[in-house]
Amino acid sequence: MIVGKDIYVDDGIVEKLELFYELHKNATLNLTNIKDRDEFYCKHYLDSVYLFHLAEIAKSVRYFKASDKLADVGSGGGFPGIVIAICYPEMKVTLIESTRKKCDFLKDAVSKLDLKNVTVINDRVENLEGFKFNYVTARGVAKVDKVLKQTANVLGKKFKIILYKGEMLEEELKDASGTINHRGLDIEITRIEEIFKRSYCIISGDINK
Repeated sequence: MIVGKDIYVDDGIVEKLELFYELHKNATLNLTNIKDRDEFYCKHYLDSVYLFHLAEIAKSVRYFKASDKLADVGSGGGFPGIVIAICYPEMKVTLIESTRKKCDFLKDAVSKLDLKNVTVINDRVENLEGFKFNYVTARGVAKVDKVLKQTANVLGKKFKIILYKGEMLEEELKDASGTINHRGLDIEITRIEEIFKRSYCIISGDINK
Protein backbone atom coordinates (compact mmCIF):
# COMPACT_ATOMS: atom_id res chain seq x y z
CA MET A 1 0.00 0.00 0.00
CA ILE A 2 1.14 3.59 -0.68
CA VAL A 3 0.84 5.90 2.36
CA GLY A 4 1.88 8.89 0.32
CA LYS A 5 3.98 9.70 -2.72
CA ASP A 6 6.25 6.69 -3.34
CA ILE A 7 6.12 5.52 0.29
CA TYR A 8 5.26 1.85 0.48
CA VAL A 9 4.51 0.03 3.72
CA ASP A 10 3.81 -3.59 4.56
CA ASP A 11 0.45 -5.03 5.58
CA GLY A 12 1.20 -4.92 9.31
CA ILE A 13 1.91 -1.19 9.16
CA VAL A 14 -1.13 -0.61 6.96
CA GLU A 15 -3.39 -2.24 9.57
CA LYS A 16 -2.00 -0.10 12.39
CA LEU A 17 -2.29 3.13 10.38
CA GLU A 18 -5.88 2.33 9.45
CA LEU A 19 -6.75 1.53 13.06
CA PHE A 20 -5.14 4.76 14.26
CA TYR A 21 -7.22 6.68 11.73
CA GLU A 22 -10.38 4.98 13.03
CA LEU A 23 -9.43 5.83 16.62
CA HIS A 24 -9.16 9.49 15.64
CA LYS A 25 -12.36 9.46 13.63
CA ASN A 26 -14.32 8.00 16.55
CA ALA A 27 -12.61 9.88 19.37
CA THR A 28 -14.78 12.02 21.66
CA LEU A 29 -11.82 14.36 22.10
CA ASN A 30 -11.38 16.43 18.94
CA LEU A 31 -7.65 16.27 18.24
CA THR A 32 -7.85 17.18 14.56
CA ASN A 33 -10.37 18.83 12.27
CA ILE A 34 -9.30 16.54 9.44
CA LYS A 35 -11.68 13.58 9.15
CA ASP A 36 -11.49 12.82 5.43
CA ARG A 37 -9.33 9.71 5.04
CA ASP A 38 -7.20 10.86 2.08
CA GLU A 39 -6.53 14.25 3.64
CA PHE A 40 -5.78 12.62 7.00
CA TYR A 41 -3.26 10.25 5.42
CA CYS A 42 -1.58 13.09 3.55
CA LYS A 43 -1.51 15.87 6.12
CA HIS A 44 -0.89 13.70 9.18
CA TYR A 45 0.69 10.41 8.12
CA LEU A 46 2.73 11.52 5.13
CA ASP A 47 3.78 14.76 6.82
CA SER A 48 5.00 12.79 9.84
CA VAL A 49 7.47 10.60 7.93
CA TYR A 50 8.11 12.28 4.57
CA LEU A 51 11.38 13.88 5.69
CA PHE A 52 12.82 10.48 6.62
CA HIS A 53 11.67 9.05 3.29
CA LEU A 54 13.58 11.81 1.45
CA ALA A 55 16.70 11.12 3.51
CA GLU A 56 16.50 7.40 2.73
CA ILE A 57 16.24 8.11 -0.99
CA ALA A 58 19.25 10.45 -0.87
CA LYS A 59 21.12 7.95 1.32
CA SER A 60 22.87 10.92 2.89
CA VAL A 61 21.70 10.04 6.38
CA ARG A 62 20.18 6.97 7.97
CA TYR A 63 16.90 7.03 9.86
CA PHE A 64 16.76 5.13 12.21
CA LYS A 65 18.97 2.64 14.16
CA ALA A 66 17.71 0.21 16.80
CA SER A 67 19.64 2.07 19.50
CA ASP A 68 17.97 5.39 18.73
CA LYS A 69 15.66 7.03 21.25
CA LEU A 70 13.16 9.64 20.10
CA ALA A 71 11.04 12.04 22.11
CA ASP A 72 7.96 13.58 20.52
CA VAL A 73 7.33 16.79 22.45
CA GLY A 74 3.75 18.01 22.73
CA SER A 75 2.59 14.86 20.98
CA GLY A 76 -1.10 15.86 21.00
CA GLY A 77 -2.90 13.45 18.68
CA GLY A 78 0.24 11.38 18.12
CA PHE A 79 1.75 13.26 15.18
CA PRO A 80 4.48 12.61 14.33
CA GLY A 81 5.35 10.34 17.29
CA ILE A 82 2.92 7.44 16.88
CA VAL A 83 3.28 7.45 13.09
CA ILE A 84 7.08 7.22 13.43
CA ALA A 85 6.69 4.41 15.97
CA ILE A 86 4.42 2.48 13.58
CA CYS A 87 6.57 2.97 10.49
CA TYR A 88 9.91 2.51 12.29
CA PRO A 89 9.27 -0.19 14.91
CA GLU A 90 12.99 -0.40 15.71
CA MET A 91 12.78 3.08 17.28
CA LYS A 92 12.18 3.61 20.97
CA VAL A 93 9.64 6.45 21.02
CA THR A 94 8.54 8.52 24.02
CA LEU A 95 5.43 10.67 23.66
CA ILE A 96 5.52 13.69 25.96
CA GLU A 97 2.18 15.45 26.43
CA SER A 98 1.20 17.78 29.27
CA THR A 99 -2.58 17.74 28.72
CA ARG A 100 -4.20 14.85 30.61
CA LYS A 101 -7.04 14.16 28.13
CA LYS A 102 -4.66 14.06 25.18
CA CYS A 103 -2.33 11.83 27.16
CA ASP A 104 -5.20 9.45 27.94
CA PHE A 105 -5.99 9.22 24.21
CA LEU A 106 -2.35 8.47 23.42
CA LYS A 107 -2.15 5.74 26.06
CA ASP A 108 -5.33 4.14 24.75
CA ALA A 109 -4.06 4.30 21.16
CA VAL A 110 -0.68 2.80 22.09
CA SER A 111 -2.46 -0.07 23.86
CA LYS A 112 -4.90 -0.77 21.02
CA LEU A 113 -2.15 -0.52 18.41
CA ASP A 114 0.05 -2.84 20.51
CA LEU A 115 3.05 -0.54 20.18
CA LYS A 116 5.70 -2.14 22.37
CA ASN A 117 8.24 0.52 21.41
CA VAL A 118 6.26 3.49 22.80
CA THR A 119 6.14 5.12 26.24
CA VAL A 120 3.70 7.92 27.11
CA ILE A 121 4.56 10.59 29.69
CA ASN A 122 2.03 13.09 31.03
CA ASP A 123 4.30 16.04 31.84
CA ARG A 124 6.13 19.00 30.37
CA VAL A 125 9.46 18.14 28.76
CA GLU A 126 11.36 20.72 30.81
CA ASN A 127 10.31 18.90 34.00
CA LEU A 128 11.80 15.56 33.01
CA GLU A 129 14.87 14.16 34.74
CA GLY A 130 16.95 11.13 33.87
CA PHE A 131 15.97 11.01 30.19
CA LYS A 132 18.31 11.42 27.23
CA PHE A 133 17.23 11.31 23.59
CA ASN A 134 19.23 11.55 20.39
CA TYR A 135 16.14 12.58 18.41
CA VAL A 136 13.47 15.09 19.39
CA THR A 137 10.46 15.93 17.23
CA ALA A 138 8.03 18.81 17.70
CA ARG A 139 5.12 19.58 15.39
CA GLY A 140 3.26 22.84 15.90
CA VAL A 141 4.27 23.04 19.55
CA ALA A 142 6.21 26.27 20.08
CA LYS A 143 8.64 28.63 18.39
CA VAL A 144 12.18 27.44 17.70
CA ASP A 145 13.89 29.26 20.58
CA LYS A 146 11.36 27.98 23.12
CA VAL A 147 11.71 24.38 21.93
CA LEU A 148 15.51 24.62 22.16
CA LYS A 149 15.35 25.90 25.72
CA GLN A 150 12.64 23.50 26.89
CA THR A 151 14.36 20.38 25.54
CA ALA A 152 17.94 21.18 26.64
CA ASN A 153 17.73 18.84 29.65
CA VAL A 154 16.75 15.74 27.63
CA LEU A 155 19.24 15.92 24.75
CA GLY A 156 21.93 13.27 24.36
CA LYS A 157 25.58 13.96 23.52
CA LYS A 158 24.75 13.92 19.81
CA PHE A 159 21.23 14.91 18.84
CA LYS A 160 18.87 16.08 16.14
CA ILE A 161 15.82 18.21 16.87
CA ILE A 162 13.33 17.89 14.02
CA LEU A 163 10.84 20.74 13.85
CA TYR A 164 7.76 20.67 11.62
CA LYS A 165 7.29 24.31 10.66
CA GLY A 166 5.28 26.61 8.40
CA GLU A 167 5.86 29.97 6.78
CA MET A 168 7.35 31.75 9.83
CA LEU A 169 10.44 29.54 10.16
CA GLU A 170 12.94 32.15 8.95
CA GLU A 171 11.69 34.70 11.48
CA GLU A 172 11.75 32.10 14.28
CA LEU A 173 15.34 31.16 13.44
CA LYS A 174 16.37 34.81 13.61
CA ASP A 175 14.81 35.09 17.05
CA ALA A 176 16.64 31.92 18.12
CA SER A 177 20.01 32.90 16.61
CA GLY A 178 21.52 33.76 20.00
CA THR A 179 20.75 30.32 21.43
CA ILE A 180 21.80 28.58 18.20
CA ASN A 181 25.15 30.39 18.00
CA HIS A 182 25.89 30.06 21.72
CA ARG A 183 25.39 26.30 21.61
CA GLY A 184 27.12 25.83 18.26
CA LEU A 185 24.12 24.19 16.63
CA ASP A 186 23.84 23.32 12.94
CA ILE A 187 20.71 24.06 10.92
CA GLU A 188 19.37 22.21 7.88
CA ILE A 189 16.06 23.11 6.22
CA THR A 190 14.04 21.05 3.76
CA ARG A 191 11.10 22.85 2.17
CA ILE A 192 8.20 20.93 0.62
CA GLU A 193 5.88 22.72 -1.81
CA GLU A 194 4.20 19.78 -3.56
CA ILE A 195 1.68 17.41 -1.95
CA PHE A 196 1.52 19.72 1.07
CA LYS A 197 3.44 22.77 2.24
CA ARG A 198 5.94 22.19 5.04
CA SER A 199 9.35 23.37 6.25
CA TYR A 200 11.29 20.67 8.06
CA CYS A 201 14.01 22.18 10.22
CA ILE A 202 16.70 19.86 11.56
CA ILE A 203 18.82 21.31 14.36
CA SER A 204 21.88 19.17 15.12
CA GLY A 205 24.22 19.36 18.07
CA ASP A 206 27.25 17.58 19.49
CA ILE A 207 28.43 18.46 23.00
CA ASN A 208 31.84 16.97 22.20
CA LYS A 209 32.57 19.71 19.67
